[in-house]
Amino acid sequence: MAAETIQWIENTPLGVTVRRISFVAPHAHENMVEITLCLDGSITFDYCFEEFRLTKGEFILVDRDTHYMHSGDNALCASFYIDLSKMTDRYRNACDQMFVCEGTSESEVPYNTPEHKQLRGMLIAVLDYLLRNEDRGEHFTDDISHVTEGIMDLIYRRFDYVFWKQPDQEINDKTLAMMKELVSYLFQHHTERITLKDLARHINVSNGYISVLMSKNAIGFEQCLGYIRSWHAERLLLTTDMSIADISEESGFSATKYMYSAFSYWYHCTPGEYRNRYLQEMRKEDDLTVVPIEDAREQIIRLTNEQLILMYIKGDDVWN
Repeated sequence: MAAETIQWIENTPLGVTVRRISFVAPHAHENMVEITLCLDGSITFDYCFEEFRLTKGEFILVDRDTHYMHSGDNALCASFYIDLSKMTDRYRNACDQMFVCEGTSESEVPYNTPEHKQLRGMLIAVLDYLLRNEDRGEHFTDDISHVTEGIMDLIYRRFDYVFWKQPDQEINDKTLAMMKELVSYLFQHHTERITLKDLARHINVSNGYISVLMSKNAIGFEQCLGYIRSWHAERLLLTTDMSIADISEESGFSATKYMYSAFSYWYHCTPGEYRNRYLQEMRKEDDLTVVPIEDAREQIIRLTNEQLILMYIKGDDVWN
């Protein structure tokens, strides 16, 4: 699987790469969040067997899922990478979580919430700051680390999969921490036989409580475990020549039919269809050019000005 060129900012958990893209081959990240923001033109972003078209100012976040991008007009974009392994002191189990954010009009859920607007503004502000501080003088590293923590706080608290279907729900910090602990447990033990009783014992609550907690505040126990096992299967489909039956067993499914059901739900296709399509794309060569941020000056300044007008002239509710 292709490896991306990431321009890490030294002594921070953030990387930012500006590129002109025709095609970026399928790839995936471990312990990382990637956010791609379109600066000019349009980009088609493909993951989970779905396509999203990003235009200027739109963005999409992906964590561990395999994804690729292509553009017919050599689009300009900025990709932001947050190394979760460097943030475990602040977010103990961040590497095990499920994050999703589709800041595009093609998302199936409301995309232009105050949280989407806030994240978009923070990404644009990072680009503007980098553009104005190419010499990386005093306080540069501290400033980048600080804004990265702010971005991650927003992602961790509002773009967890817990909120995907119910973006307006309010979950207190204690409940959210419990949900994240449960998801972490599922990631670490997904190849084993897991029951609700195991989860209840892990966080020291009753069996009845855990069932209500999972169904009320998340996607449900079975669906969550199904996604995690399907993700494991996805990786094996693309990196091995194992049979689907063997992949099913290796991923923790008790029978191949359960893998087909869960995989089709999460990836909108069968395992065989997914393997054929993505392996075909993986055979292609990257067609992109990494450019200095100065080459995107015009686009960044335009987006910054548009953001300021939205916030202070049109009274957009970015911070509400």
